[in-house]
Amino acid sequence: MPKTVYSVRFAARQEIFRVGDRGYNAYFIEDGQVEVSIDRDGKKVVVAELNAGEIFGEMSMIDDAPRSATVTALVDTEVIVIERSRMIKPLSSIDPMMNLLLRIVLTRFRNSQSQMSGLRGALGEDTKSLDRIRQLAFDRINAENKLRGALDAGEFEMHYQPIVDLPGGYIAGFEALIRWRKKDGGFVSPVEFIPLAEETGLIIELGRWVLETGLRDQIELARACHAVAPDRPAPFMSINVSGVQLSDMAETRILTDMVSQSGAVPEDIKLEITESLMVENADHAAEALTKLRESGVSIAIDDFGTGYSSLSYLHQFPLDTLKIDRAFVINMEKSESAKRIVLSIIQLALALELNIVAEGIEEKEQMETLGDLGCQYGQGYYMAKPQSFADALALMKSQPSWPPTAANDEGGQHMLRSVGGG
Repeated sequence: MPKTVYSVRFAARQEIFRVGDRGYNAYFIEDGQVEVSIDRDGKKVVVAELNAGEIFGEMSMIDDAPRSATVTALVDTEVIVIERSRMIKPLSSIDPMMNLLLRIVLTRFRNSQSQMSGLRGALGEDTKSLDRIRQLAFDRINAENKLRGALDAGEFEMHYQPIVDLPGGYIAGFEALIRWRKKDGGFVSPVEFIPLAEETGLIIELGRWVLETGLRDQIELARACHAVAPDRPAPFMSINVSGVQLSDMAETRILTDMVSQSGAVPEDIKLEITESLMVENADHAAEALTKLRESGVSIAIDDFGTGYSSLSYLHQFPLDTLKIDRAFVINMEKSESAKRIVLSIIQLALALELNIVAEGIEEKEQMETLGDLGCQYGQGYYMAKPQSFADALALMKSQPSWPPTAANDEGGQHMLRSVGGG
């Protein structure tokens, strides 16, 4: 693999690059001194002298325009060369609007330089490249406006997927899942709008709405449960919380206040987080999760085993529940290694006195195998699909059991259809 960062030595008075050259690299002065100059009306004008620790040629890391100045080593100088390829991925991954602003500022700066040196626009940003970036930025703005408009217009709704107590066969809880239903009745996938909400900061407002709605609906589901099965514990509510929401302790405190003021029993609320939160800033994550845990809620780690899972998380953070990713569950009956992974996670969780929820159960055999392995809870299409609050409430009142007792054994979906679910 070619190096993207390396050192080069230039002799005194040697040109490193000159105005008009194609720019591909930036340079960090490790030792020595360089002169930056432009030509104005046939005369050299020195615009800067740079010493060790300073950078030059950095504008070429953003665009492909020719060099706007000449740089010459004043003394024997050693520089670290940073190739443009080193920056391709970071530049391509930044927000399109930020990319556009960067390039517009750079283009205007180059144009002002070219006017000073008499080159008149020869150094400007490539028009096609700038147009493409501008279009990406405008597309992002439009998408953000649509997301904001949907939030203001109340186009978001909550669906709830039952979580079943595997030994008892009854509904132990629900996972709250946000859905965006457009005015034409079609749905926008969470895979599309959740990352956008996180990147734009709208996840803060959206996340508060999700928590507020989930808390309110949990109270109603608990009442329905107590009315028909007073001896059973109230169904818990699992609610996803973005790492962006927990990146600020002030927002974490707002979330805990929402729980305490909702009227819901905190112990019936389970907040789900992803592993990335713990990886990116372990100290902050520990502080935020401890604050949440002190409010009485439970903490679940979602999709355990698929990302950056570390055993240190299980004692470093105040976790209560591990959720086994559906990828392992759906392959459990086909792959012995997948089954062993599931068994290992279950045994680990049991040893640490953590609850276990298996996701993606689509067949009766999967549910029975998980129960035999010691898994306490399961969710998946075999039991029920995510459904509206009205359908979830009706399902709660009907008190279905899994496996269903009906002679026509069609899985939990048989029970769900009996109350109008999808």
